[in-house]
Amino acid sequence: MADKRDIRGEFLTARNALTAEEIAAGSRQVVRKLIGLEAIRGASTVMVYLAFGSEVVVDDLIRWGWNEGKGIAVPRCSPADRELTACRVEGFDELERGHYGIREPKGDRCRPVPPDRIDAVVVPAVAFDRRGNRLGYGGGYYDRFLPAAPRAVRVGAAFARQIVAELPADRHDIGMDCIVTDREVIVPPLSGLRAGLRSASGCLSGMVDLP
Repeated sequence: MADKRDIRGEFLTARNALTAEEIAAGSRQVVRKLIGLEAIRGASTVMVYLAFGSEVVVDDLIRWGWNEGKGIAVPRCSPADRELTACRVEGFDELERGHYGIREPKGDRCRPVPPDRIDAVVVPAVAFDRRGNRLGYGGGYYDRFLPAAPRAVRVGAAFARQIVAELPADRHDIGMDCIVTDREVIVPPLSGLRAGLRSASGCLSGMVDLP
């Protein structure tokens, strides 16, 4: 099996080859499926990443959450210690371009949310496999953050071309409970949902129409 660096380069190249139209269309399908998940619909507080580059754009999920009265948290990263802070936000005007060019809450607008109060976390990646393993960008931010949010259903978001049969995984890598793509919802056989660690209905899904 190729090492993580080689796989990361391969999948980033493939994802970056998507056109703006393909990203928009695929993102819309992913968001429809995300909103259909019981883990999202039943959550009081959802942590959602802010897309950059060719990632799945989930801004419409954030808008939906605000309209539904849910608490929406987004990550703010600290490169010095490679830590994520979940910050509650109530409008996109509270964001600015931060580290790595990713949108994040302005320093004076970050209202930290305790990780153990988060019900679901939507996580980006370079690639996922069907066992729930995630290949990120190499910083380990989510691998350090997710154990502090034990009750949160871990939901990966990706385009179908980011799914591979098997990825190399280390002991410290944190897997997903389910993965949502523009084509399907994948529930890995060894996920926390299957093991009964989190709500078994979390990744039950249905399609919804976006306004």
